[in-house]
Amino acid sequence: MHFEKMFTTIDTHVAGEAFRIVVQSTINLSEQEIKLNHDLLQGKFQYEKEFLLNEPRGHRGMNGCIVIPSKVADYGLLFFNHDSKIQFKYGGLVASITAMLETGNLFPNESEQYKVETVNGIYTVKAKFDKQEVTTVYFESDRCHVVEKTPEYCLVEVDGSRKYLVFELPDSLSEINLEQLSSINRWGRKATERTTKKDRLFDGIIISEPINVATNEVRSVTFEKDGTILRSPGIDSTLAIFTARLIKSDQHVQLTNRSIFDSLVAAKLIPETDHRFSIETQGFTTGMHQFIYDQTDPLKSGFLLK
Repeated sequence: MHFEKMFTTIDTHVAGEAFRIVVQSTINLSEQEIKLNHDLLQGKFQYEKEFLLNEPRGHRGMNGCIVIPSKVADYGLLFFNHDSKIQFKYGGLVASITAMLETGNLFPNESEQYKVETVNGIYTVKAKFDKQEVTTVYFESDRCHVVEKTPEYCLVEVDGSRKYLVFELPDSLSEINLEQLSSINRWGRKATERTTKKDRLFDGIIISEPINVATNEVRSVTFEKDGTILRSPGIDSTLAIFTARLIKSDQHVQLTNRSIFDSLVAAKLIPETDHRFSIETQGFTTGMHQFIYDQTDPLKSGFLLK
């Protein structure tokens, strides 16, 4: 057996959303600017990306990140995904800083603040590191705003680049829980197909229902563009729901968003800002892996079950 390539990754999850952080690989990104490295990653290395994301090594819900050196931050972070148009996720900031600190690839500092360079700019995250574990990660979002409001939905744009259609719980669904999963899945498939046929640009469709009005707590499900259910409340989804709800009432300064699996993301409105939010959450390192790329493997590029 001849091993052509080896990859070292750190697997993490943030509120249920999985991230595979590539720390050593044959993916050679040697440009001086992160945008050029991003373009290089997106334009090449298709076999390597499929190898890392697809089954039997990955799955439909796996997100890929590559850590690279940065001259202006503690490290650079690039994203690759089953959907090639996804180039950034807030969860990747949480996942990567957790993985880097807990595995010793980044030394902790006294300020607990770290800068991460991405194609969307440089983000400052605050990570509390105690007894070799990252216990919380804090960051602030860019601006979110409502693009369109109809009786049926709100179209919310996050960071000026990602659009989500936010629906209240449809009449055809009694509530959001695992017992209703089949019905929820059918509704989401139809909604994404209908929206796609209209040639409308969107990054996800969200349904939500209030579960505690006094504390502004909701439960939600996010459908990605192909109708797949996101395995998390979703940080973008939480920001989109909060922005949509602020149109109805500006009394709340915090929102807690729970998934159908009961994981949660909580966001706070940053005072005196135009719908910018802070989030404090936690990532969990689930394992370190070394993957071997064997040219004779009949499933070297993997497969996806949807």
